[in-house]
Amino acid sequence: METETKSGELYPYAGFWSRAAARIIDLVLIIAAFNLIYLADRFGSEAGLWAGSGIEEGDVAQGFSLANLLRATFFLTFPIFYYVFLHGSCGQTFGKMALKIKVVNEDGTPLDYTKAFLRWLGYFLCDLTFNVGYIWAAFDARKQGLHDKVCRTLVIRTDVPFPAPKGTVETPPPLDTPGNPPI
Repeated sequence: METETKSGELYPYAGFWSRAAARIIDLVLIIAAFNLIYLADRFGSEAGLWAGSGIEEGDVAQGFSLANLLRATFFLTFPIFYYVFLHGSCGQTFGKMALKIKVVNEDGTPLDYTKAFLRWLGYFLCDLTFNVGYIWAAFDARKQGLHDKVCRTLVIRTDVPFPAPKGTVETPPPLDTPGNPPI
């Protein structure tokens, strides 16, 4: 579905189901990373390479150790890093890359890290509305969820050509010489 933006350009919006599938892929990847780190931590502590968490044995005093603080920091900050870094650097998480969709500003320019962080915070708005903010994208003309509307972002398809944002430089011509090469 293509609709006109404020600047008169057409963008192919990504639908609800492709966005939902990309989100599921992202969640599976985050959970897989959590499990790999957890298993490596567990095997390392059982092998005596470092101290275990102590939570399994019921040792509450060891639960507040520096190692556990590092573990908790990883598990709390990794999803933030995943979404903010990938959206800020290339406009796509791995799930969006797999489904060939991308997040851009409403004018078509790429997201910066600040906007990516604010968009990640917008996920909490969707969660606080019992996921109505996500489902909103299914019925919106521009396929924007609540977090997209708040941050003024669009999720577009990258498998179809779309116009470059105004003010961007056109791609230079190729450096090789035109004409028929000698045989």
